[in-house]
Amino acid sequence: VVVVVVIINAVNFIDGLDGLATGIVGISAAAFFGFSYLLAVENGFSRAGAPSLVTAIVIGCCLGFLPHNAHPAKIFMGDSGSMFLGLLLAASAITLMGQIDANAVFAEKIGPAALPLLLPFAVLAIPLLDLALAVLRRVRSGRSPFAPDQEHLHHKLMAWGNSQQRSAVILYLVTAMLALPAMLSAFIPLWAALLVGVLLLLSAVLTTKREKKVKA
Repeated sequence: VVVVVVIINAVNFIDGLDGLATGIVGISAAAFFGFSYLLAVENGFSRAGAPSLVTAIVIGCCLGFLPHNAHPAKIFMGDSGSMFLGLLLAASAITLMGQIDANAVFAEKIGPAALPLLLPFAVLAIPLLDLALAVLRRVRSGRSPFAPDQEHLHHKLMAWGNSQQRSAVILYLVTAMLALPAMLSAFIPLWAALLVGVLLLLSAVLTTKREKKVKA
């Protein structure tokens, strides 16, 4: 229950820019789908079928919705949309990761044995980090953890001089940088998975714009 509530609120909190939550959820779902699909196909893990189907549906929903939700947005998902996507991701993660005996599935590899624990954190790192920072920031200032403010990660990127679109793309790239190598490391050599992460990191750094504010 705690995991479900945390993931739902994390996705809801990150829904602060046009297309941001849609893109991050789509990338996260793609990582979960890739992992569960490869488990089902390459390792014959039949219980990965349901998470594969759910995450495939989420990917399709995000791909169809993003053109209308990207800046300038014509349609907004609202709390009901973001929380529902968070619920689907939480259900997929729990269903898949809770049933894997990683030592049996990845008997010949040491690293992937930790994936059932690490993959959800890697895939949802940006929403979870934003949620943790927001709750800590608000509680320390004596406010409700759910009180809105303008200090989320995407707000900080915009304060550096990035547009809404650029800020969303940066967070897409960072999400992919963390999620894809974690997923791929179970099926390809670790160096290749890390190379993917490095390339995505470089893309995020090159995309980021930081301008110093001119003092009057």
